[in-house]
Amino acid sequence: MRYLYSLVLMVFLVVSSMPLALAAAPSSALNVTIAKAPVAPDGTTAKAVSDFVVTFMNRNPSIDGVGIKQGGTVEVVLPYDFINTGNDGNTVVILQGWPQSPLIPFPWQTDIVGNTITLTLLSDWMPGASGPGPKQVHLLLFGFRNPSPGRYPVSITINPDPASDEVLSGVGFVQIIPKARPSVNAVSIFSGPPGPPPPFFNPLYQTVELGNDARQLGLYLWSKRSAPLLGVDLEMTNPTHGRLIDVDRGATVGQVWILPPAGAANFALNTFGPSTETNAFITGVPVGLLLVQFSPDPEVIGDYSITISTNNGNEEKLFVTVY
Repeated sequence: MRYLYSLVLMVFLVVSSMPLALAAAPSSALNVTIAKAPVAPDGTTAKAVSDFVVTFMNRNPSIDGVGIKQGGTVEVVLPYDFINTGNDGNTVVILQGWPQSPLIPFPWQTDIVGNTITLTLLSDWMPGASGPGPKQVHLLLFGFRNPSPGRYPVSITINPDPASDEVLSGVGFVQIIPKARPSVNAVSIFSGPPGPPPPFFNPLYQTVELGNDARQLGLYLWSKRSAPLLGVDLEMTNPTHGRLIDVDRGATVGQVWILPPAGAANFALNTFGPSTETNAFITGVPVGLLLVQFSPDPEVIGDYSITISTNNGNEEKLFVTVY
């Protein structure tokens, strides 16, 4: 027993006398989620071009992102299961929580070595007048191919200040699926000024004055064959539920659910006619475009949530606050 006590004491003395320089740098955990990017039908499909968005902060614009000073870095590491083909055309974009809205020109430099992607800030980017600050990294990697179906870890490490040892880090998991699925994708480029060019207005979280409509929103629609979903319109079955209908076939391809604040009754999600074909922003892939606009109850303040989904596919959530 005396020997065990002496051994423990010795270990304590050795550890406590270690120089502080050997201590790990302070680190904070990031809550990381990963989803297919809205500008391609198959960004998380096996063997397709890698195209997904890594989110590391709450997307609500009322919550600040991570302020990063000049020389600070954002590093994303893909597992080696993702094949770096060596081809050019990779585009990596820092976003503030909604699509197609980086700062222009890009205030960062991108370096890719193997499967490590490093973004180095060329100027300070802090929460403020230009928005809530960095919250996402969109990886549009024409030089990479997705692996076989499975769940793969993707790590992100942020050094917000090159003069500090502080790091923010986390791991998210991207689900690579065997085949593309139907998808609905909210995009910002049809929401009116500011832009083009970016940044565009945030259509995912809108705040409107009582009596006003929210801004219009563009929805990209793809089928399970990665083909544009055309001729799709919205048919409300009751005030809080609607169906996305293939007008020609009369088939239901998606659902809409509206959760209003207490007392709200006179509200509606309107469309501007059935979806038509266009080319997706940046990728140029043919896609169905459905324009929608939400009209809150003109006499009730509060929060609305709108969920739009495709059958056997994904869903998008929109939020409108009326004050």
